[in-house]
Amino acid sequence: MPALSNPRYERFAQALFAGLAGETRVKRAQSTAYLTAYPNCSNGNSAEAAASRLLRRVRPIIERVRELQAQAAERAQESADKCVQELNQLRRDAHSDKAYGAAVAAVMGKAKILNLVVDQHALVTAQDFSTANSMHELGKRLLQSVGFASPDDASIAAAIEANDAFVERLEAIRNAAGFTIDQDDD
Repeated sequence: MPALSNPRYERFAQALFAGLAGETRVKRAQSTAYLTAYPNCSNGNSAEAAASRLLRRVRPIIERVRELQAQAAERAQESADKCVQELNQLRRDAHSDKAYGAAVAAVMGKAKILNLVVDQHALVTAQDFSTANSMHELGKRLLQSVGFASPDDASIAAAIEANDAFVERLEAIRNAAGFTIDQDDD
């Protein structure tokens, strides 16, 4: 369906469509859209009543709004599809050049566009490790900090082991650099 032949009807349909994404009730109101097309109408109940009457009597306005919605959805899908195609090509090029880091980045970009992955920063919750009063609680908080909401005892035990190995490795790095802690100060 092309633009409506009556310019005011078209302006009203465009304003209704734009108002669908309005942040406030006033911006989404059909009276606001009506005042865009018919600025000489008095604001308030008159504009609301006139908009309602116009929508009941002129069916092509609603059809035009639905068409504008379909076009917007198509554009959004088209842009996602285009990005995915470009990322697929970049991944193929990177893989053929043995640039695996770039290939992985392209795959992850594609997965984000398609909403197949959730950004880990949104899942991670801040943990206060200073108030943990046992190794069990520390292991539980470590797992929760990476998005494991309800870790079981076996997972907590594995997290404690991983933490101990991590601390040992950090101490080895420190010692290799020539720094030691005086044991008498503890």
